[in-house]
Amino acid sequence: MLKSYRESMNDLRFTREEKNSMVDGLMAAMESPKPKHKVLPLRRMVAVGAAAALVLALGVGAAATGVLKSAGEAFAGVFGGAPAQTEIIDRIGYPVGASDTVDGITITADAILGDTYSYAIVYTIARTDGEPLAEGIDPNELGYLPMTFEEDDSDVGHMGGMHGTSYFYDADPADNAVQYVELRTADGPLQPGTAKVTLQGLCVFPDGDYSNKQTLVSGKWSFKFQFAFEDSSIQLPAGQTVNLNGLEATLDRVELSPLSFLVEYTVPDTRASDEVWSNDHFQTVPISLTMKDGSTVDLSNSGGSVRPQGQVIVCQRSDIFEAILSLDEVASITIGDLTLPVNP
Repeated sequence: MLKSYRESMNDLRFTREEKNSMVDGLMAAMESPKPKHKVLPLRRMVAVGAAAALVLALGVGAAATGVLKSAGEAFAGVFGGAPAQTEIIDRIGYPVGASDTVDGITITADAILGDTYSYAIVYTIARTDGEPLAEGIDPNELGYLPMTFEEDDSDVGHMGGMHGTSYFYDADPADNAVQYVELRTADGPLQPGTAKVTLQGLCVFPDGDYSNKQTLVSGKWSFKFQFAFEDSSIQLPAGQTVNLNGLEATLDRVELSPLSFLVEYTVPDTRASDEVWSNDHFQTVPISLTMKDGSTVDLSNSGGSVRPQGQVIVCQRSDIFEAILSLDEVASITIGDLTLPVNP
């Protein structure tokens, strides 16, 4: 049945005007923020440099309570807790400590990391009476908890598109708290300012049954905290012509940081070509890191955007990595048929 469907689609023909209309819709969809998946496979992998975030908790609804976690402690379950990783995280991240309590449940923004294009925030969620949040919210085989928010809105002042993910996990099964992680990458540089976060409607899927969503608390938690990062990224030489899935492109920008990577390139705006607009060219771009120990990190399925600009189309591929690694451990990045050495 799948083969017949594909064959029937291959037989379709469109006029140039129809193709351009579909392409405009595709680019609008790709440039808009991607849906946030609440339960995902364990994440990918990272490269490292040095980034510093100046974060001052302003506290909305309730003052922060208890001892602030260090960034290294807060992110250990997200980006790794080895001593070398903790040292880097503490250097590039800062504690926040802003919290709000609604209907007996306190949510605290513990810490933040960021760079030019990406940021990560980890929150702790706990009942004020010390009891577990709910029964039947055991982690799945990948370590993620069957939980979600009805709404989660983070306004960091960026007017362009973003992509990323959010998920819940339990950093310490011995306590009554769980963690919520927000990871975002923007299509343009993030500007210093104030982060305004609203989380509403905390829900669970008992026993991992995603057809049975139950609301724990329907209230709204709100936070404000300063959002500003040092530029920790390194830029690699660009301007080369590269071959990406058979398509000739001009490499415009390559950046790596402790948290993420970004590759930007342009291709001719030849919208009449079905081949140019296939998923092979724009959905999966061959990008990978080679570490100095010989291992590789596949970045081909990263997120991104496309946008027309004059006679060319500007394409971005970017993502937050899986674990904190020093850029000193990265030998090179390969984009299509081009390999660039990394010299931090």
